[in-house]
Amino acid sequence: MAAVAATTPEELSSRFAAAAQALLASDRVYVGLYHRAVRSTTIDDRGPDRWNRDYDARVYRQDPFFQRFTGTRQDFLLPLSAISNGNFRLTPYYREFYGPSGSVDEITGVFNFDGLTAGYVTFLRRTGAPPFGEKDLVVAGAASSATRAVLARLLDLCRLCRGDGNAGGDRLPLSARERQVARLLLDGGCAKTISRALSISPGTVRNHIKQIYRKLGVHSQVELLALARQIVPD
Repeated sequence: MAAVAATTPEELSSRFAAAAQALLASDRVYVGLYHRAVRSTTIDDRGPDRWNRDYDARVYRQDPFFQRFTGTRQDFLLPLSAISNGNFRLTPYYREFYGPSGSVDEITGVFNFDGLTAGYVTFLRRTGAPPFGEKDLVVAGAASSATRAVLARLLDLCRLCRGDGNAGGDRLPLSARERQVARLLLDGGCAKTISRALSISPGTVRNHIKQIYRKLGVHSQVELLALARQIVPD
């Protein structure tokens, strides 16, 4: 799948969401990460929207799919009807977020990776669309292995570029420019070649490299390559 070849979380999200929307005739597809220390991160593919901004900031703890994730170590791929009870429309989650967002149905898959972190995908339909059916769930299930691989790659990219999750513990997130420089370093670039590629001075590149090393806790290009192989194995 082309999404696995992406070099940033946003690029991966954009590629995967476009293919997944067509696969299940969804109005929107979201991917992101859940963490058992009560954290959710939605990866923006078209830029932040009201749904993912509100979801990550306020209400994901009330999401029945997030609650199932925190209550089990098992992967799952389920329609909303499988985990919401008959009083779902009376819950604060529905009244404050789900209904007002225009959502009418979803299928969500959660895939555990390291005991603390999981990747998730949500296929969403909004007002005016029919609910998902059994055939949709079968199609989503058939694609679950590929979906899991994409979400594993998403976790790797977030750990490398943003210091997310458990990789490296105290690593700090890289800026957009630092991520560009880091990718060129991983491709074998040096300050001179990177400066030409990005149209900035070699001195500025060297300053970025210092910040990359500091934030990722490495001291050389060799250590950076070793870190990349550890996080994103061949």
